Amino acid sequence: MVNDGRSVSKPVKGISADLLAVQFQVAAKSHFSGKFDFSADDGRQWSLYFRLGRLIWAASSEHRFRRWYRLLKQFCPTIHPQSIKIREKDFPFYWEYLVLSVLFKRQHISREQAIALIQTVAIEVLFDLLYTGEQITASGYVYDKQEEFSDPLAPFNAEQLLGQVQQDLNNWYNAGLIHYSPHAVPVIKRPDDLQRSISAKTYQTLKTLIDGNSTLRDLARATGQNLLSLTRALSPHFQRDLIGLNKVPDFPVPSDVGTPTAPVTIADPNAPLIVCIDDSPQVCKSMERIIQSAGYRYLSIEDSVHALPLLLEKKPNLIFLDLVMPIASGYEICAQIRRISVFKTIPIVILTGKDGIVDRVRAKVVGASGFLAKPVDPPKVLAIAQQYLPITPPATVSVPTDNLVSQPESSAERYDMGETTALLIQQSLNNISTSL
Repeated sequence: MVNDGRSVSKPVKGISADLLAVQFQVAAKSHFSGKFDFSADDGRQWSLYFRLGRLIWAASSEHRFRRWYRLLKQFCPTIHPQSIKIREKDFPFYWEYLVLSVLFKRQHISREQAIALIQTVAIEVLFDLLYTGEQITASGYVYDKQEEFSDPLAPFNAEQLLGQVQQDLNNWYNAGLIHYSPHAVPVIKRPDDLQRSISAKTYQTLKTLIDGNSTLRDLARATGQNLLSLTRALSPHFQRDLIGLNKVPDFPVPSDVGTPTAPVTIADPNAPLIVCIDDSPQVCKSMERIIQSAGYRYLSIEDSVHALPLLLEKKPNLIFLDLVMPIASGYEICAQIRRISVFKTIPIVILTGKDGIVDRVRAKVVGASGFLAKPVDPPKVLAIAQQYLPITPPATVSVPTDNLVSQPESSAERYDMGETTALLIQQSLNNISTSL
């Protein structure tokens, strides 16, 4: 490998872990800075970025932005993908890395969060590359000083990561999953037959989770299980053709490229904080507009699995809680919140399309403070906010957003989650883990 700035590419007949290992060894010994590129005849592409012989970023064209949304929600749940803007007319393959660098430098996320996300991206991309294997038809490398990565957030030993991925792929094949892509989307094909073959509770869980748009990787993250365990649990239903597997396109780019960002209004950093826990992005966005218009600070949590850690960290003053969500219902989450001493008296208002007497009684039993029917009505939301948190709308200041991310929220005291809280979170995952 000669560091002369050339781009070298050639046709190949597949790629293997052994071939990658050799390339990684050469890169490490020569302190290579640049990237390895791979492509398949169907147009899919993969790139592995190195700086001084260490792997610093990995990218692939397959489900690129779907992966970005999923991992950002997993590792940086307070960051909304749609709040990230870019003015350039194209998205370089390392765009996500640049975003993480900005988020870290501006203290939106910790270095640990960035490292965890980058490592998971690398593992997934390497897994997909090896899974594609014989379909790889071209490979090459480009020597580049990689000035965009002047201070790498997470330089990894590529050979060690490759060994982990190779073991994951071996386990995948040994489990009989060779024909199942992690990018595939499960769909229930024969609901009556499926319902007869499993318990009613398991069927309801599957019916909620399998929405026809979530890939196997998406479902693994949503349920808190690893990809192998989840797919192996579903594979008998695949084999009996009760559940099929479809292909879905990638998500669109995270923002309107080339469109200047609009000014945003930031409320008083000392204003009360209101949290909305709801798996619907539309509901969260509506609540954001309503609540921020009145001068309150706002945080939405779309993933119930991450609700308790974020609540403990942010210490909100009022919680709006959706009743029907995957994994854990609003009743379960409300009961868990009430078990934590600092949240014994915090107002918790249930959001629901169900407004029967049974639901109200059950909500009272688990400690809810009130009910709000969907679709949300702005005057009713603001009336509840003023009831529990009466404030005079503070003066606001408009500031222009920059070309990457919106302005940071005010910092909050961190809370280290102990074993008791972690156990409460895990309890919400036990049902599906045992029933599948």
